[in-house]
Amino acid sequence: MPWQLTWKTWAPHNIKLFHWLAHLDRCWTAERLQRRGLPHHARCLLCDQDMETMQHLMIGCGFSRQVWFDILAWLRATCRPPDHDDTLIPWWSQAKQATPKAMRRGRASMSLLIPWMVWKQRNDCVFNVAAPSINDVTAKIQDEPNLWARAGALGLRAILPST
Repeated sequence: MPWQLTWKTWAPHNIKLFHWLAHLDRCWTAERLQRRGLPHHARCLLCDQDMETMQHLMIGCGFSRQVWFDILAWLRATCRPPDHDDTLIPWWSQAKQATPKAMRRGRASMSLLIPWMVWKQRNDCVFNVAAPSINDVTAKIQDEPNLWARAGALGLRAILPST
């Protein structure tokens, strides 16, 4: 079921809420600001290629696609990264089939963490005029699951590479 990707993970509640809002297209992207006649950037601040939409930021942006590729490779995941035509829930439904049952909740949690960290990088670019950095985002994504595991998501350690 699609809701399981968001609500049945070890992700913190703020990340789950972000994904719920993103799924409902309620996040303040440039496209949403434009629809309301509010000031916005003409293109995505992460890739400077297309108009910024949630679909673009989560999986269509070249920046986020590289982050997906890097993190899935780091996790030694056998599934392909989401395609720019995918949406997160149908992609996860397909990827779940290639994931052993004991690892599914952990992989689902990571599938929420990646767009969340891309969103945070986007916000850093918008509000702090930061330069986009794939290396910074991937490093933060690699550190975060260990914090979640220490906070109680012990099953998340099953999908993390040993260091």
